[in-house]
Amino acid sequence: MPPIKSSTISSPLSSPDSFATATESPPGPLNVTASSSDPDTDTEDAANKLYSKATQLPPELKQHCQIYLEENLYLITLNLLNSLLSSSRRGPDDPDYCPPPNQLSLLNTAIVHPKFTTRPKEEGWAEASAESLVYLRSVLSRFGPINGRFKDAFRFVSASRHGTPESFYDDDPNYGGSLDDGDDTYARMRRGYHQDGIWRRGQDFFHVVGWAFNCSVLYPNRWRHWRYWLKFMFDLLQQDLVERHNLDVENGDPDSPMLRDSILANYIGQRSGRNAGGGLKWIMDAIFADGSIAASSLFREIWQKEHKENPKTTAKKRKREAVNIDKGNFGGWLDDESVYSSQTSEPPTPQKRRTNSGDMGDPDFQALEPAYVESIPLRQRLFALLSYLCHYLPRPPLDISDLYQRFETTVKSLPLPIFTAFVNRGMSALSLESQISTLQGILLLLMPASALSPAKVDRAWQDADGITAEILERCFLPYSANTIAVEDNAKVSVLLENLLQIMWCNGNEKFDENLRAAVEKGIAAREAKIKKKRTSARGRMNAEDPDAEARVVLEMSGQRLLTLLELIEAESHGTEPIEVDNIDDEDEDDIEATFMTAIDDLEANGVEEVEVKNGDGDKKQCPCKHKESGKKITCNNGACPYEWFHLKCVGLKSKPKGKWLCPECAKLSRTRAKRK
Repeated sequence: MPPIKSSTISSPLSSPDSFATATESPPGPLNVTASSSDPDTDTEDAANKLYSKATQLPPELKQHCQIYLEENLYLITLNLLNSLLSSSRRGPDDPDYCPPPNQLSLLNTAIVHPKFTTRPKEEGWAEASAESLVYLRSVLSRFGPINGRFKDAFRFVSASRHGTPESFYDDDPNYGGSLDDGDDTYARMRRGYHQDGIWRRGQDFFHVVGWAFNCSVLYPNRWRHWRYWLKFMFDLLQQDLVERHNLDVENGDPDSPMLRDSILANYIGQRSGRNAGGGLKWIMDAIFADGSIAASSLFREIWQKEHKENPKTTAKKRKREAVNIDKGNFGGWLDDESVYSSQTSEPPTPQKRRTNSGDMGDPDFQALEPAYVESIPLRQRLFALLSYLCHYLPRPPLDISDLYQRFETTVKSLPLPIFTAFVNRGMSALSLESQISTLQGILLLLMPASALSPAKVDRAWQDADGITAEILERCFLPYSANTIAVEDNAKVSVLLENLLQIMWCNGNEKFDENLRAAVEKGIAAREAKIKKKRTSARGRMNAEDPDAEARVVLEMSGQRLLTLLELIEAESHGTEPIEVDNIDDEDEDDIEATFMTAIDDLEANGVEEVEVKNGDGDKKQCPCKHKESGKKITCNNGACPYEWFHLKCVGLKSKPKGKWLCPECAKLSRTRAKRK
């Protein structure tokens, strides 16, 4: 696949909720200019223009932090560090106090460690988790990835055969970590905490990512904490990549030494250097970890039984134990069996979870949990960060073509509901160029051999990394999938639907009269294709149709394609939609989102009627085609191709007050409104 392109859209990189991809251009302040020819000087000067200079903690303050940590007074430690961070400087060029890397690594562990989250051992320890995250974000915003020395702080280390780390984070003498005074108590305490830290127990970054995504399906109580850790880490990786790339550009070094030494590049190199498993395969397995048996065996828990919570009925508050660092007593913080438990222990037994698709008879449908859908932008964002690194780095650690092909192949094989969410343009964290590239790549995997190649329509297509109206009309829209599987044909229809929306909403090309013929031909081809499978299964009259959900998706997607076609034609003729009143807020509470409508309902603040010409002339009835059962409701859009719907089929518990539009008409109305 062609490499990704930079977008002109910019977004704040420091926002906790930012899902901006790494392919997007950085905000203005990140466009630094170096004034020295020396790379090291350029790095320091350019970084200082963006962020504050960092200086070591004074010995007295360092001693105070040490004492507080020895006494397990984490909130007091964080309050002290925050006060130092917020204190005013004497001048704009004066440095600020920044903790050494070993303290930052400890605070990062506190964000997700079960003793601070799932089962806090002391009162107030749960607050320490949230406060640690807030403080680390403040440090990142103030000092940046390079000045803050996050690469040194967030470095995964392996364990020796004796179960102890092979190396520790030795403090830089010029950064405030010197132990020349002979007091090695802090070093001993650091080794004790490091033994149970995420940087030793996690083994490598992608193992932690895979386990975190497993938790999105298996353990909601753990995912609640892991998702914030992932968001922070992805923000850090993105800022680190962008800052280092800008420095390489300003330095004029074609080999990109700064980018090559980025945090993400080191994480990839750590995994790729191992003998067990391929680097790219391991990374893709981590991105798509779904809590299945295979994923759970690959990405095991970081801490033993970390999903277990404290008993709800605790007889007495545990008495705080005395701490004596000199004698090796760490106050019980390291007494848990997880410190010395083996990473080869059996994976935890997942909690029994309900599924969102009813009795589908497929274990993969447990991945339909809302938390999995919530994790999709994070999965896409990690892929975008990898794309950014491989695109801008000469001789990248991963081949960008292999990266895209592996991603597209994996998305293609996802269960239909998850696939629909992954390719939905409304919730995607990918840039517009990456969306077009991946949608086309997946379509090419599903196209029949008889389909016209885009390269024959446009010789520059492969290098342009885009799509034209002619390619869409001639190479994709008229065709079915390359199999008779209903699910594959539904996926083709959903992909075409999203591509057509992107071209209509974001493209500059005008469609011609061939668009209608291509859309209608493709819908008919996909319907004819799945009839072959239906004919071959006539002998199983009493068996449930395993493709029932896929048939509904295919039919509804075809209807949306036709309605979208009507809107495009109406726009070309200058027809404007007619506005109607918004749905009352109290009526929205009655809507129960299904896997087909949940994403659209989340976007909706109101709807407006769209004037659509019904090409067929005859009204259809509810897609379920069961006339005799259930209460009915009629769409208030007079041009809706459906005469009525069952309440349950459109996610309603009762008839809403006022006017109501079906999901398809409402979605197209909102799309039309956004274009105004």
